[in-house]
Amino acid sequence: MAPNLEDRNSVFEFVVRQGNGVKGLVDSGLSTVPEAFVQPPEERISDPIGTTLPPIDLSKLDGHGPDHDEVANQIVRAAETLGFFQVVNHGVPLHLLESLKVSAHEFFSLPPQRKAVYLADVSPSPLVKYVTSFIPEKEKALGWKDYILMQYTNDDEALQHWPQEIK
Repeated sequence: MAPNLEDRNSVFEFVVRQGNGVKGLVDSGLSTVPEAFVQPPEERISDPIGTTLPPIDLSKLDGHGPDHDEVANQIVRAAETLGFFQVVNHGVPLHLLESLKVSAHEFFSLPPQRKAVYLADVSPSPLVKYVTSFIPEKEKALGWKDYILMQYTNDDEALQHWPQEIK
């Protein structure tokens, strides 16, 4: 059952605690973004950035020369000013990226009760968490996103903790 979109507690319960996530809101047919997700004016970015950002070439991180330092500085600047960046030449094979996209799609297509198993507070694994916001209880506005977070240590441990439904 969809939450009362005017009630922050109802939205929070539906999205965060029940594991429906933002996808559950969208699937319920909402036509406007609930107030719980709207950033307060003082938190909004007021200076639009009108520049395009070139992708960062990670192949230049090999070695210890001026290219290495420049790429490291590009990453730091992008992270500090925008909070994101695009990388190229990262060495991750295309088939692996495609497999990851398929796994993500399969996970987010699961029924809410199956995804809820991996909610941060109850996940059977300390390495896998399904969340919508970093610390939703403390945020002024919830993040308009759902994601699954995995702390990678090694292949064997990753396979042991990754959700069985999408291996």
